[in-house]
Amino acid sequence: ASLPNTGIGALKARDDLRLAREGDGQALFTPQQAPFFEAIAADCLQRGVAVSAFACPPVGVYIDIASLSVVPRRTGGDLFYYPGYDPTADGERLHYDVSRTVAQNAVYSCVFKLRCSKGLTVEAMLATWEPEVIDPSTFHISRMSVDSTVDFVLSHSERIEWQKHVYLQVACLHTDRRGRRLIRVHTLQLPVTSSLSNVFRYTEIDAVTNVLIKQAAVAALAGNGNFKEKMTKSCVDMLHAYRVNCASMTSAGQLILPESLKLLPLYVGAIRKMPAFRSGSEVRADERLSALIRVLGLPMSLTAPLVYPRVYTMLPLPERAGNRTDVGDNVHMPPTIACYSNKMAMDRVYLIDSGYFMRLYIKEDVCSDTLLEVFGVARPEDVAEALNKPEEEISEAALRILAIVWQIRRERTRLPWQSLSVVTVGTPEESKLLATICEDRVAGEMNYVDFLCHVHKMVQNKAD
Repeated sequence: ASLPNTGIGALKARDDLRLAREGDGQALFTPQQAPFFEAIAADCLQRGVAVSAFACPPVGVYIDIASLSVVPRRTGGDLFYYPGYDPTADGERLHYDVSRTVAQNAVYSCVFKLRCSKGLTVEAMLATWEPEVIDPSTFHISRMSVDSTVDFVLSHSERIEWQKHVYLQVACLHTDRRGRRLIRVHTLQLPVTSSLSNVFRYTEIDAVTNVLIKQAAVAALAGNGNFKEKMTKSCVDMLHAYRVNCASMTSAGQLILPESLKLLPLYVGAIRKMPAFRSGSEVRADERLSALIRVLGLPMSLTAPLVYPRVYTMLPLPERAGNRTDVGDNVHMPPTIACYSNKMAMDRVYLIDSGYFMRLYIKEDVCSDTLLEVFGVARPEDVAEALNKPEEEISEAALRILAIVWQIRRERTRLPWQSLSVVTVGTPEESKLLATICEDRVAGEMNYVDFLCHVHKMVQNKAD
């Protein structure tokens, strides 16, 4: 794939490295030929048509995701970006992404409305698409699929503590594949409490993180450069509210975290290091923008692994790991370790699961004899090819590793396909992988321990 630079709607090559250094790279988030793409989007919206884009540029080629994403985002389509596309490495993922886009259940010409009880107001909507927004609680879009997600932020418009329950109701008017015009309604009853202890006790960390990361993505796309500080302030405000209202008798020098939010500083520190939220020329504009759009469509079930990747030790494998359990096709999983470089030994192999991708990371001191015994090859570069051999040609240890990979995939069968790649030392893929080790110091951001101390100090200063 290359930049569409001929004919109607032609795009010009922009020096993304130079512009990325100017104004937090915001110039590169502005689409070219905006009237042309907006006209196409409006026509598609009127006819109930959604457009998905698959961008597969060669290494280092700028393809202007900012412009190419306008129609998919306005119509409810999907955007898939494969930087440095290599058919050997990326062909499997492209195949499954195209298949899922074509075959998945979807509805069309959707009008979506969220209603809530008196005393609550819909303040904002957070979603991948840029729909025709009628008001913050209502939008019109060409298509919603099983992968579509939207967050609504509610606020108190008046006092409601006298009520026992509040109610939320969503209604989606849509056309199914048979051409029938239908409406689907869901109603939710929630108890009301005046106790802050109950609020913190029943807070869901994945839901809080999902909203925070999407608010940060919206701010980044709008050119608001202080979104990291706002996200950190939200974390500090929550922890300070808990300390003042629920743990006021504890020592002032002690950082008190509510049980439900004990991972919040870890997650907030990890979000600050994600490629989507790095400014300047460190991350190419296309890559950063596609990452921001992906974050806006982040489902709840993938929030934790994307923010804090799971790290499994694959070699040496624990005794039961990869062997069948007594329940269906399930296998025993190895324990996870902290996503921190200091916890990774130099002579081991790790599987790193980010929710969207799985990477088998072969460290530098893994000896050739071990590779030969497990994978049948002596060089790390040949491991990927060895894993694609027929089962009868693969060793028992390698089959156990693949069984663990398939176990992770089975647990996410309703979600997009997770491709597996092999990462070796000294390659560009290793640099990208190390940038996701979120307890490390990455891109000028503090490591986890330092960030936790920083948050503790901010909580103390706010209390004083």
